[in-house]
Amino acid sequence: MKKTRKSSLLLLGLVLGFTSCMTSYNMQSIQVEIIKPALFALPVNIDTIAIVKRDYYQSDTILFKSINGDTEKVKSDTSIHYSNLSNHCVDALFEAVSSEGFYLKVINYRDSMNYLFSTDSMASYSELHKTLGVDAFVFLDYFNFQDYFADSENGFSFFMSSLKGNFPEFESSTKVEKIKANLLWTLSFKSDSSIYVFKQPDDLFYGNSLYPELFGNSQNRQLLLKNTAEYLGKTFAKNLIPSWEKVDRFYYSSNDEQMRIAKKYFLESDWLKAAEVYKKQTGNKKPSIAAKAAYNMALICEMEGNLEAANDWLTRSFSAFKNQNPAHLYNCNQYSTLLAKRKKEIELLENQLGKNENN
Repeated sequence: MKKTRKSSLLLLGLVLGFTSCMTSYNMQSIQVEIIKPALFALPVNIDTIAIVKRDYYQSDTILFKSINGDTEKVKSDTSIHYSNLSNHCVDALFEAVSSEGFYLKVINYRDSMNYLFSTDSMASYSELHKTLGVDAFVFLDYFNFQDYFADSENGFSFFMSSLKGNFPEFESSTKVEKIKANLLWTLSFKSDSSIYVFKQPDDLFYGNSLYPELFGNSQNRQLLLKNTAEYLGKTFAKNLIPSWEKVDRFYYSSNDEQMRIAKKYFLESDWLKAAEVYKKQTGNKKPSIAAKAAYNMALICEMEGNLEAANDWLTRSFSAFKNQNPAHLYNCNQYSTLLAKRKKEIELLENQLGKNENN
């Protein structure tokens, strides 16, 4: 979903829902998509950003190795090259950042600038910013995978059993692979003499029942590693630009006829019609109905971008019971904490998007 500098700040959009029982009082979940701020507090007036894959730790010369999860035997694979995988990583980062239009210009140097970082080079960061006309540099300094695999067709696999115990979705897989990724990034800004180093560790799991296209032969396995490298690049992009993420929100369901009507509108993204019904039900003589309706009104207000109204409805929901209801109190406290966090995110977003609107 592309967002440009001129985009309005759409806080929430409904992704057709998924429901699952969570607690008593018929609390269910729905998945929504929200825009989150960049995780790094980037300096203002960043128009041009450059991505460089430098061989600072000679990661591209390391022989790729895989480890049998049970026997710990190591197998080298000369058909897989870290240089290709790290290229996929920086290319994915470049595509993710440039496609959003958050910066005026994004440059992918790959490793073409590595000669500037040789032992006899005196190039400083400030000189690089000035010479290349770049406001911010993002360097991929280290890229390495620890690749563990197991195949239950060749006998009992403790490694696979342990994995399935933690991730039941892999129960039907006869082949599994775990990629333990370790990446290191460095950031430099023209207006800042400091250098910022960020580690990106991640564990990624694959099974042939879930990803059959990534198992079977050497080409499939190379595709698995390529997809992993691209995922890591796209994930790191969230540090540099506001990005859209799917998150869960919880709401109350009820067997009450009017609440069922409101839920239908709610799941169809017809917020106004849902709010009309829920608002009437907030005056219901039954405290449980009134509390649920007010809670759902808070969620609708958050989706509409009005957090103050959301907090007001949440307070009203909490107060609907004359006697304290522990389960409902817990739900309200959880949502109140979430709204406080969301408020801070929106403040950051307004600063980040407003900064770029003025560039």
